[in-house]
Amino acid sequence: MRLSTIKRAAMVLALAVGSARAAPPDTILLHGHILTADAQGRVVQALAISGGRIAALGSDAEIGKLAGPKTRVIDLKGRTATPGLNDTHAHIMSTGLGELNEIPLAGARSVADVVAAVARRVATTPKGQWVVGVGWDEGKFTPVTYPTAADLDAVSPDNPVWLENTTGHYGVANSRALALAGLGAATPDPPAGTIERLGDGRPAGVLKESAQEIVTRLIPPPSPEQRRAALAHMIRRLHTEGMTGFKDPAISPDDWAAYRDLARAGQLPINACVLFAGGRSLASATAALGHIRAAQADLATLPAGGSLNVCGVKLFLDGSGAAPTAWMYQEWNRNRTQIATGNRGYPQIDPDEFRRMVSLFVGNGIGIGTHAIGDRAIDWAVDIYAETLKATPARDLRLSIIHANTPSDHAIATMKALQRDFGSGYPESQATFAWWIGDIYAANLGHDRSQRLNPFATYVKQGVIWGGGSDSGVTPFPARLGLWASVAREPAGGTWGKTPFGTAESIDPLTALTSYTRWATPLIRADNSGTLAVGKAADIAVWDRDLTKVPTAQIKDMKADLTLFRGQVVYERAP
Repeated sequence: MRLSTIKRAAMVLALAVGSARAAPPDTILLHGHILTADAQGRVVQALAISGGRIAALGSDAEIGKLAGPKTRVIDLKGRTATPGLNDTHAHIMSTGLGELNEIPLAGARSVADVVAAVARRVATTPKGQWVVGVGWDEGKFTPVTYPTAADLDAVSPDNPVWLENTTGHYGVANSRALALAGLGAATPDPPAGTIERLGDGRPAGVLKESAQEIVTRLIPPPSPEQRRAALAHMIRRLHTEGMTGFKDPAISPDDWAAYRDLARAGQLPINACVLFAGGRSLASATAALGHIRAAQADLATLPAGGSLNVCGVKLFLDGSGAAPTAWMYQEWNRNRTQIATGNRGYPQIDPDEFRRMVSLFVGNGIGIGTHAIGDRAIDWAVDIYAETLKATPARDLRLSIIHANTPSDHAIATMKALQRDFGSGYPESQATFAWWIGDIYAANLGHDRSQRLNPFATYVKQGVIWGGGSDSGVTPFPARLGLWASVAREPAGGTWGKTPFGTAESIDPLTALTSYTRWATPLIRADNSGTLAVGKAADIAVWDRDLTKVPTAQIKDMKADLTLFRGQVVYERAP
């Protein structure tokens, strides 16, 4: 650090301390190991909070003497504090709805487990009503196989059933659901979708990508009350994990109403931003633009200083690495070494239509998050971003590439240029893909491509920053799991060994922390958060251990002891 920088930092701290003396802080944290996550990597013992913002940082002696008779003193007792953690891509509304209303299938380890869970729910569900579940992953099954309609029919003859895979890109229906949808042997695969079939052409029950909508459009939507309850439930859950911000992608206008209503009632104590679903065509994109404008108008009617933002639109350019339907240059693998002949995945949006959709949103000053998993899709996304921004220069739209699992060297170089020149081109990556769905990913990517999954070390070398996330409910949402997975890169089951993705792209815990704090908050439009610096929001997590000092395996077991949002304690772990 240059001497001039040190002097400026000292002046800022002195001014802050002087100001704090005029009015004692509301709260002070003492005797801690406080990782500020700022660009200088400062670590301090104590900090003071006034009016929901950081008022001063320093030693115990410097901060302690600022306390007044009404100041709350929190003794950290040597514990580590960090900025609150954030998730740049988490389906918070749908995760909450799933946790409160659907069969949880994440723990299933066989098709028999799935069938047994359905049988239990059917036993308490009136005939004719839908039975819905979420979270199964055939990569965790023994043997590795999809559940089928025939498997489900034995326990659900009178109820339509739909069970969503953990990725959200495919699911399985029973025969009653298929019949209600009019889906039979003569039904063609829809554009950008796949109907898995039996040898005689009849649907096996598994529907991928757009084919899911043939069945899911029939499931009754959640009520407004259920949406509000799901959101409130998830905010509480996030706080217990030391999390103070997120971006919820592909929401509907009905979802937005729940966000707006909670914000209006003062019941949204978290930094939240949303992306509206953009669909697959210019027509659907134009409709989404209307929803975004209406939501922006709603924001103007909410109490000042709120924590809700509209970040723009989400576009689906390709599919899933688990299905596998993501758009790749080379054929997918199966069982690690076999070639899935002819399967390179496919785009979810016609590439030229995607260009027109991006142009629409950029021209209207709207942010975009593009789902792109395969290397070919990622190239297309960043190239269209670059082309559009060159034609219509717009800074700070913070256009992102959601997932960006296996980017090419070209894509990484283009991301760097976009970030430098336009404040766009940011990967929003899920380190937990290598863990939670890592066994099926390793099988489908094969050895060589697996090494490029989430190339965080390369990003660091190339000067590319990214935001961490979970894609909840694809993987569990606690950000501590992403911190660990960014370092460990270990799959849940170890089917293909402990490190099928290698460790060359591993990063250190502090860099991982940065991807969930300082680099993440701009991507959720929470620019006043993400570091513990004077003037920033006092969004803070206090942990039971120091992630920089414990063995890597222990990072995933971190527990938040205390979470503050804008200086207010929103969670405190019971002793």
